[in-house]
Amino acid sequence: MSGRTTLLRKLGALAAAAGLLAWAVHHAVPSDDELINQGGLALLDDLAATALHPSLEADFLGVVLEAMATTLALALLGTAGALVLGLIGGLVLSDVAWGASLPWPVRAGRLLLRGALVAVRSVHELVWALFFVSVLGLDPLVAVLALALPFGAQSAQVFGETFDTVPDAPLRSLRTAGARRCSALAYALLPGTAPLLLSYSFYRFECTLRSAVVLGVAGVGGLGFELTVSLQSRNWGEVWTLVAALLALAGAVELWSNRVRSDLAVVTCADWSVGHERSRDEGRSPRGLSRSTRWSLALVVPAIAVAWWWAGLSPAGLTSARTRDLAGRLLLDLWPPALPEGGLRVLTGAALDTVAMAVLAMVVAVVITLVVGSWASRPRADRRGPAAWGRRTVWWTARLLLLVLRSIPPTVWAVVALLGLFPGVLPGALALGLYTGGILGRLVAEAWETMDLKPRESLRNAGVPRGVSAVVSMGPPSANHLITYTLYRFEICVRDTAIVGVVGAAGLGRLLSERLSAFDFPVVTSVLLASLLVSVAVEILGRRLRRALRA
Repeated sequence: MSGRTTLLRKLGALAAAAGLLAWAVHHAVPSDDELINQGGLALLDDLAATALHPSLEADFLGVVLEAMATTLALALLGTAGALVLGLIGGLVLSDVAWGASLPWPVRAGRLLLRGALVAVRSVHELVWALFFVSVLGLDPLVAVLALALPFGAQSAQVFGETFDTVPDAPLRSLRTAGARRCSALAYALLPGTAPLLLSYSFYRFECTLRSAVVLGVAGVGGLGFELTVSLQSRNWGEVWTLVAALLALAGAVELWSNRVRSDLAVVTCADWSVGHERSRDEGRSPRGLSRSTRWSLALVVPAIAVAWWWAGLSPAGLTSARTRDLAGRLLLDLWPPALPEGGLRVLTGAALDTVAMAVLAMVVAVVITLVVGSWASRPRADRRGPAAWGRRTVWWTARLLLLVLRSIPPTVWAVVALLGLFPGVLPGALALGLYTGGILGRLVAEAWETMDLKPRESLRNAGVPRGVSAVVSMGPPSANHLITYTLYRFEICVRDTAIVGVVGAAGLGRLLSERLSAFDFPVVTSVLLASLLVSVAVEILGRRLRRALRA
């Protein structure tokens, strides 16, 4: 490809992104100037005024501790279910596991499985929870299934790609020698990928913990449910106590997960988020298993057993006659699909609101990343004295800010935004932007931490000024990381618009919540199909943009 063609492709991609942003701003800003909710500003003032006066009553603190344990248990059980589904699905989807020649029934089955996984992961876990509540009631199984299904579909894709990175010569040798397929996979495929799979498992647990909090909107218990109740009752002191507990839990889990993953494999959250696995020769070497990591791995199964007991999980609800009856009725009610009142115009308008919300949310997230993310990268310069302490203080402050942004659920950010703004695209975009900014800032900061500093040092040794050498050597790869993760999070952000729609923002999520409340299930099916089409279209667009910008 010629340099001119490459330049034209990149300019075309940038022009498309700029046009999409301009359209989103025009679409989101109301024409009647009704933007600020003056009546809700007093409530925002009350919320801010109680920040230093959290509720510390003994009875309420007991409720908070119980909610923290419930959230942790549901996240652990949901992660375990997702990993089991991911391991099975990954083995089915892996080309290395099956070999070169596949009979047509296997090829057809794998194609159907890929389509099913795309459909399952395109539906947000909160939407799955709302469906399961209508069948199972407020059973802990609701949260576990709602977490396991979409994350299991994502894990299957990652596991399949990870299996395909392993050389297949040992597996083929065992198969040629007469070993059974399962035995060959157990001895030749799984050991080589075990560190990467375990590393991804702990990363997935971090993500599931955040999602378990989001499911509180569906009434399944935990910190998210208590936050929803306190916000609805406007008990701001309890809100701040619950936020502090959420930050403590999320921070402890991330610190522990980071330690374990650094021992298991040289893979960061930034790598896993976009399905990139580094080779063992790339980056820093693993330090080996520390004592804390060995204890963590040894306690996984007992922890799952304790979580099962604490949550009171019982699979019997899945096979009861009542569950079968309600599930059958739900499936019959969902088909055939029907358009909402107002027809295709209303459905298309909600889909456009969804896209506009996601675009503006990513603008907010990118601004946060540019302002905070660069300071959140771990200092690598060999400094001593006050300058080093100052840089580390800024680093910890930036890390803490990003932790706050991504730990508070987008539903809570949306409720706060709706106090100051009228319902529409903008409050949803602001809520998702703050939440996504915490995640994107962390991903980009971790990616920047792993960049090779040798080009910068070579330029500085050649006499190039410090600022110029940093811009020339670090600018292009830094921009590449930012663009890659921004496009990846944009695809996720489109899916996450369902969360803020449930609490009153705009988009397909709001239409879905309204139709679910009215038990208008044929319209619910149409909304889900529209959401699937939007997700697939955005994923295809993201891949094309990444390909054009990498050319």
